[in-house]
Amino acid sequence: MPILGFHITTVNALPEDVYDVVIDPGHGGNDVGAVSGRYMESEIALDCALELKTQLEAIGLKVLLTRDGTESEEYTMYNIYDEDGRITMANKSHAKILISLHLNSNLSDNVDGGVEIYASPNSNLTLAKMLADNIVRTAGTQYSTMETDKIEEGVYVRTIELQNYRNSSSYFKTYNGIFDSIPYLYIIREIGGIATGAYVDGTNKAYGVNEYRNSNVGVEGYLVELGYINVDEDLDNILENGNLYAQAITNSIVNFYEIK
Repeated sequence: MPILGFHITTVNALPEDVYDVVIDPGHGGNDVGAVSGRYMESEIALDCALELKTQLEAIGLKVLLTRDGTESEEYTMYNIYDEDGRITMANKSHAKILISLHLNSNLSDNVDGGVEIYASPNSNLTLAKMLADNIVRTAGTQYSTMETDKIEEGVYVRTIELQNYRNSSSYFKTYNGIFDSIPYLYIIREIGGIATGAYVDGTNKAYGVNEYRNSNVGVEGYLVELGYINVDEDLDNILENGNLYAQAITNSIVNFYEIK
């Protein structure tokens, strides 16, 4: 049974502004993300997102992309809360889940590539584990060997740690009341509303305001690191078999939500 207590069966009756799934292709515009040779994370993530959208729509789901490759504005922390910014878009969608697609970059020698699924510490991790297992099995890849923040094979929960927060000079240092164990990853925290401790309320004047920070009906977010862009085996597999990664994510959603 679906953990969240509902089934996805059809989109025919959905209002125009309501979606089943939001797909967030990481980075975009002038922010290309991680790079390996001529390959850019933003472009690969977009290709995978478009394929995933096609597959999800083929089974009758209503899908929203936070970007489609036509954007010209640089993706920065300054515009994600605009009316058409990706945080606002995701929250306005009333979607059940958000899948944010990324590629990792290995800056050390202690990771050999592989899949990493990041989720909120406040969420049931069943879908996260299904995503990891299905990607490994369907796309013929492996679980990441990274141990930091690892909960189980392929599943990771990264949180803001108070000690790091106190020592930080980053933007969230201006916020009071940030507590331990809320999601570190911005997209997961800020679309989750109350459940994930979303807190961007304009206290830091350099950034926008998350109008949905107090929502108790937030979108459940999963950040999917498909692999490591600078690990040849990962990169080649994603480029050649992107449809299989999308199929694995589609199958996970179908199975978790018992889509008929």
